[in-house]
Amino acid sequence: MLLPALTLAAAGCGKKPEIAPPAQTNAPARGVEKIKREAKDAVTATAGYLTQRKERLQKSFSDKMTELSKQLSDLKAKSERTGDKARSEWTNALAGLQRKKQVAADKLEQLKNSSSDKWQEFKADVEAAFADLEKALKDPLARSKDDDKSSRQ
Repeated sequence: MLLPALTLAAAGCGKKPEIAPPAQTNAPARGVEKIKREAKDAVTATAGYLTQRKERLQKSFSDKMTELSKQLSDLKAKSERTGDKARSEWTNALAGLQRKKQVAADKLEQLKNSSSDKWQEFKADVEAAFADLEKALKDPLARSKDDDKSSRQ
């Protein structure tokens, strides 16, 4: 009796347990799709951010252009009230300022018409054109204020 029990036990120990094959899953495919979706969301968010920055910059420069145009109009009006010699100087100065204003306006228009991903290429040009115009306006504005003070005295 002992012998048959040992034989069965020995025979049972030699068997390898059956292991079920791993179940097929779509885990890698789902992971790739998730990464693609996250990348697309990141691109969309970045594009939205860049569009907002472009619009803010555009508005800032448009507001600045409005103010600079007003200053130029004021200078032109003041130049018309001066004597002939001064009027000639003012006319030359205003013509130069008008050219710089047109350059700045053209650069701003390029910025407005640029795509959301290309506008940054125009940003430096717009900033430089506006800085040039503002710098050129400083002397005539200061001179205009000096003329106002001297005419009041």
